[in-house]
Amino acid sequence: MSTLYFEKLSQFDRAAEPVTVSIPFAQGKLPGAAHLVIEDAGAALPSQQRALAHWSDGSVKWLLAHLQPDLPGNLSKTLTFRTASDPAPSPQQQVQVTEDADGLQIDTGPLSFRVPREGFLPVQDVTLAGGPAWPAPFAGFTMETDAGAAGSSSGAVELEIDEAGPLRAVILVRGRHLQPDGTEFLALRGRITAYAGKPYIEIEHQFLHTLDLPDVTLQSLRLDFAASPNGNPPQLALGEGWYRTSITESESEVLQTLDTETMLYQSNEHFIDSYYGDFWTDWRDQQGGLCLSIHQAHQNFPKRLHGHTQGIACWLYPAGEPPAPILQGMAKTHRIQLHFHGPDTPLDDLSQRSLQFQLPDRPALPVEWYRANNPWIETYFPENLPRRLFTDLNNLHDGRPKALGMMHFGDAPDSGYTNQGRGEGENVWVNNEYDRPHACTLYYALTGQRRALDSALVSAQHWLDVDFCHHHPDPLIDGGLRIHTRYHATGRCTPSHEWTEGLLDYYFLTGRKEGLNVANSIGENILRHMALPSMRQLGEASVREGGWALRAYVGLWLGTGEQRWRDEATQLIEMFLDWHDEFGALLAPYTSHTMPRVPFMISLTVNSFARYLLIEDDERVKKLIVSVMDDLIEHCLGPDGVFYYKELPSLQRTAPTPHAFEALTYAWRITNDERYLKIAANTFAALTANLEGKESGPKFADPSGAVIDGVGGGRIFADKYTSLILYAGAAAPLGLLDWYEYPFPGAA
Repeated sequence: MSTLYFEKLSQFDRAAEPVTVSIPFAQGKLPGAAHLVIEDAGAALPSQQRALAHWSDGSVKWLLAHLQPDLPGNLSKTLTFRTASDPAPSPQQQVQVTEDADGLQIDTGPLSFRVPREGFLPVQDVTLAGGPAWPAPFAGFTMETDAGAAGSSSGAVELEIDEAGPLRAVILVRGRHLQPDGTEFLALRGRITAYAGKPYIEIEHQFLHTLDLPDVTLQSLRLDFAASPNGNPPQLALGEGWYRTSITESESEVLQTLDTETMLYQSNEHFIDSYYGDFWTDWRDQQGGLCLSIHQAHQNFPKRLHGHTQGIACWLYPAGEPPAPILQGMAKTHRIQLHFHGPDTPLDDLSQRSLQFQLPDRPALPVEWYRANNPWIETYFPENLPRRLFTDLNNLHDGRPKALGMMHFGDAPDSGYTNQGRGEGENVWVNNEYDRPHACTLYYALTGQRRALDSALVSAQHWLDVDFCHHHPDPLIDGGLRIHTRYHATGRCTPSHEWTEGLLDYYFLTGRKEGLNVANSIGENILRHMALPSMRQLGEASVREGGWALRAYVGLWLGTGEQRWRDEATQLIEMFLDWHDEFGALLAPYTSHTMPRVPFMISLTVNSFARYLLIEDDERVKKLIVSVMDDLIEHCLGPDGVFYYKELPSLQRTAPTPHAFEALTYAWRITNDERYLKIAANTFAALTANLEGKESGPKFADPSGAVIDGVGGGRIFADKYTSLILYAGAAAPLGLLDWYEYPFPGAA
């Protein structure tokens, strides 16, 4: 039926490597999750599969699959998959999860451990097959704040078996950190992932500021491994690096801190959303040991690892570093790998496994599969695009400033907003404006480029932690996504800066329910905003408020199939039809005495009208799109044939907005009149001739705790991607972009 392609990554063979992939299916193609078989050279592989979404006929829309193929060193590999009546074979070695009154027992074969219902330790009663046992190796995560100390070692927690095998088990943990006197403190979420046949597990710890305090200042956060030494000197090692991993060994102590100075002066050329480097420490004695790795430690600095004779101190926020403000509603997730091993396991083997943790193998589907099984419905995968477009898209995707830091990684500052003074003297963070996770997901599906997938996941994770408001007394902020602002969470929420599609993509790509839950929460926040009288009064609010709300509702309908989101989208369409009838155009207030046309806001709203047509073929909406674009052509084109910024003499500067040529593409679709595409070509040419990029300059430390490499726009890819693709897909086959193509064909 199709293929799963693993690009050449590690130089080492990986036997039975844990791999996850999510596959979309056209309606009616896959009746159930058990009807897919993945094969290696014709032999069916054991797999663990579940449906994440269904079409209206009950067939599978998105399927999440876990498997453990053998991957060769220094070579690529291709697997195939097909539908079948018989399920995939069962694996010889399976992860087992059993439940009792005290907690959950997990057995992977080489490793067994318990997850208790009292505290998030995270695990206890750890036994390595044929090796040592650690009854109480951990005593929970401990933190120091300006409001006092707290930890996760005690207090009842809720356990949920999210996945129960046979190849992967996932346990979710919910509770609260407790202060020494038992007072409840920051909320706690945990996640434990175990793999069949593997001696390593992955642990996630998330703290959430859901208290009725404006902020809490984090001074330290750590997890200790107590090794129970047998009297003989242990062997200690610490690995760190981004080119070649440097390994330090000792019998007494190994210690390293990744701090601001480290990040300022390390010369690193990687695309950091995919990979920066590795950071691990190992403790062992004559019975065995533990290698602990921090995922994306450099990107989420400061971090510290300390191996000593009694065990390991893993500092997720080291004591002595400048305290980190955690504003109300913020959260932060950390991932670590616990690799239990025998006494003779080579350090190089531990390092290789840690590097796999940092940069795992992920298979890619061919673009033809997405074209034929498009869950987004819109034509995001056109054929015969100009090759030069991919150069420009790569530069935009890779070109935003790099931002390192525990509360900042996955986002970027925007020098335009900052220079306007919106941050009151501080950098303004874009909070992934225009839905970078969604744009990156679509670009990954089109090209198979791994760093686009990694950027989609990283920016969505930043949203889920930092920019999404987990708690606030104001219902217009609670459960919403914050607007671009200084330190991410000092601004308000408003529908024109809230997005759902990228979080739904995150859920479908990973199977992690928080993406789905937060997307629904943002939808609820938008509903509260749109119920305000100012939002329902025709011509009272900015046209893009309802425009972006409409796109969020359509995305939620396509992602969840819940009728209420379709109903809400229809209500907004009716409002816009009335708005157009009232004023003869989509006019909205600006100064106290004007209602100007704003081409970029009106165009992006028209683009949302077109999204609505994906779920409802409404002739009135088609006429509205054409009428609005005719009105913009009549009133807002400058003497150069390019749309200007706003319809006021003081604001009629040339502003080639991508949203305009996307909107003109929809007008062409409806009318088949090439005049719209030709008018759009002027804006396309003006935009692509002056694409923004990251401006070079020295790395610098931001007062908020970030280390930033480069200045420029943080939203330069997300605000253009779909518009560039949809217009080029329409214009190129008609010869309207021949001038834009490279002069000679490539090797392909």
